[in-house]
Amino acid sequence: YTFTKALAENLLQNEAKDLPVAIIRPSIVGAACKEPLPGWVDSIHGAAVLFIAIGKGMLRVMKFHWNNVLDIVPVDYVNNMLITIGWITALNKTPFPVVYHCNTGSHNPLYWRNIIRLIVKSYTENPFDETFLHPHVIKCRPFIMWRFWQFVLHYVPAYLTDCIFSVLGKKARVVRNYEKLDNYLQQLNYFTINSWQWSNQNYGKLLSLLSDEDKQTFHFDMTSFHWDTYISTFCMGTKKYILNEKMSNLHRARQKLKRFRTIRYTFNIIMILLGTCLLYLRSRVAHKIWSIALEMCLKLFKKLNASVIH
Repeated sequence: YTFTKALAENLLQNEAKDLPVAIIRPSIVGAACKEPLPGWVDSIHGAAVLFIAIGKGMLRVMKFHWNNVLDIVPVDYVNNMLITIGWITALNKTPFPVVYHCNTGSHNPLYWRNIIRLIVKSYTENPFDETFLHPHVIKCRPFIMWRFWQFVLHYVPAYLTDCIFSVLGKKARVVRNYEKLDNYLQQLNYFTINSWQWSNQNYGKLLSLLSDEDKQTFHFDMTSFHWDTYISTFCMGTKKYILNEKMSNLHRARQKLKRFRTIRYTFNIIMILLGTCLLYLRSRVAHKIWSIALEMCLKLFKKLNASVIH
């Protein structure tokens, strides 16, 4: 995909020098910020796949750097900038195609540490009607550890769920969905573990040529929106426009997500207790530490009880 775009640019730069053409390079195109509707998105590509996978509770481990920038730009900002570039290109003839970068990273950066938190927060408050697990993502950089946690957090639940589906006579499809997700993540890895800085000199010049009225009509100022609001709008857009879910079902979806959270916490507590019991039975040191901890808890409880009585 990126290679063919580079070939197309090279062709224009070499063969279209006498034509009124320009090149616009948008980063990852996301849902609309304002037009035609806030959160409007019509295809499961790019960032939308990432958002839905996290919201469904399927994507639980990723390779990325907390301080890297995820460069997302709203689709309506791209369209407005494209129209404006067409206007200025028709007015001013240049000896070569001018390149315009349409991105947010240079003006209003969104870091991975923030976007994961915002996506999980938004889908926790406004969940999908059907989720696989509670939304939660951990960062794992080393390849071996990433593969380990991917197997534990992705494929173990997937195989267990497909086994249950097979017993109940339903179609087993969860493992296949994870294989598709894994293939998508493999393609995305290069972009999640790297970050880029783009020159935005032409973008700044273009913006300065617009009148105040035109800036309102063809709005593409990348510093003008807040990421908290936009990510929440994007998440709601995937729910409304891609999965076609009704907002009237939100209460039921929230109740279901609460049950998932209770199951998750209960499972974690049981696993911790089982691990502790195994250590207690198998290790003399763990046996001694456990006995000391219980003794300290009993002493603290007696002191608190005595202070309450007095």
